[in-house]
Amino acid sequence: MNIDKEKPTALITGFSSGIGLAYAKYLASKDWNLDLISYNKSRAEEALLELNHARTNVYLKDLSKPESIMELTQTIQAPDLIVANAGITKFGEAGSFTSKEKKDLFYLLCNGVIDLIEAYLPEMEKNKNPRIVIISSIGAITPMPKSSIYAAAKSAIHSYGQSLSKEMSQKGISVTVSLPGYVRTEAHKKAGLDHLKEKVPGWMWIEADQVVRETEKASLKGSSSVIPGIVYKLVRPFLQMSLANRLWNKITRRKS
Repeated sequence: MNIDKEKPTALITGFSSGIGLAYAKYLASKDWNLDLISYNKSRAEEALLELNHARTNVYLKDLSKPESIMELTQTIQAPDLIVANAGITKFGEAGSFTSKEKKDLFYLLCNGVIDLIEAYLPEMEKNKNPRIVIISSIGAITPMPKSSIYAAAKSAIHSYGQSLSKEMSQKGISVTVSLPGYVRTEAHKKAGLDHLKEKVPGWMWIEADQVVRETEKASLKGSSSVIPGIVYKLVRPFLQMSLANRLWNKITRRKS
């Protein structure tokens, strides 16, 4: 890749689809240098063709493995922006996952994100206007039956990001946690949750592009968190109410 040292560089995990690809496209349109990480080679190749941005490096890594994070941080220089987006939705009853499945999922969604960010913090402080964006989930602040490990990891990384935001503000690093709800991506299909496309009303879905625009706006303002989409902003005060959760579970319940 021909890096333009006059332009900022972003590191985006999980770039090959959904929010990650939308973020890569957005930053490419702003003429950023891009370091992009994906687990899936074929999807990465397709995404690269769609992205069509010359100043791009791609790394194929399984971010559920600590050694992958170590290899990346030893290879890629500290970026001006980290977009920690990589993740999967894991659906299943409590007690149905193996110890390895739980460990890998929690590392991918939480502990690995922390390892990635903290490896870069000392050098990022030296950059101009450094920023960190963590893509969490609305599930971080509302119960998610049969997705308890996923929700726990998203809640943990949300809490970490909020605390980090306060700490890093003294050092000039902006940290923003984004909490999207239902986003039109392939994530639910990959998790075996295709039924949600039919059961969840259309007004509850938002586009990945909208998530990126609202998240970037919040990040550039220095906000510690953002909930993309007016619907989710409005319902946030009710997310912990038992009536709201019964209604949510009824809407999203899979038919037997």
